[in-house]
Amino acid sequence: MKKIVFLFTLLVFFTGCSIKDINDYDINAVIEDAISTRDNITNIISSGYKFYLPRGIQLIDKNDYNSKLLSNDVYYYLYVDVISYYHKSPLDYVVNNELYFSKEISYYGKEGYVEVSKEEDKYFLEIFYNYAKIESYVNKDNLNEALYNSIKILASIEYNDKVLSTTIGENVLDYQEEVYDFFDSKREEGNFLDYIEEYDVYDDSEDKVKDEDVLDSYD
Repeated sequence: MKKIVFLFTLLVFFTGCSIKDINDYDINAVIEDAISTRDNITNIISSGYKFYLPRGIQLIDKNDYNSKLLSNDVYYYLYVDVISYYHKSPLDYVVNNELYFSKEISYYGKEGYVEVSKEEDKYFLEIFYNYAKIESYVNKDNLNEALYNSIKILASIEYNDKVLSTTIGENVLDYQEEVYDFFDSKREEGNFLDYIEEYDVYDDSEDKVKDEDVLDSYD
């Protein structure tokens, strides 16, 4: 019995904050914990980039630089802004104190922001980091988990400069037009989820995307 207690103590000591309930954190602590923990692994690969999906999150639809994810009945909409990455565009963000939460974030040389808007009994998340964005509607009980998962996904994205220089370099004007129409118009003209609701053709009978997009998980 003493050996079991001793081993458990060692586990807690070496894992530190890994044994925790993320729901007990405030938003700043969730962001700090998620953004400072680097896994250095990926399990989803796409054209010009790859990223890591934490355990329990499914990739259920993907089209070029747009992905639809699902975890615990919460949908996450991911857009990878390869144009901004390709041109190394600087972040131009102003904190909005009228929102439930608004903060600019920077870590490991990567920049972004977190916005949380309260809409009746729901919370709308808009998280931009590492030249990619995730948007989602969640309940209060799912807020911290959704924030944590979103930041982990965005922070894990790795870009393939060689592939992007070939694809975007030859078609940069076409990509720019798509990005501006689809991604950059935010509060004034709607958001990413508005676009999804209008144009999404996802079939709920499909559980996952083609196998070639998914690598073995390293969990």
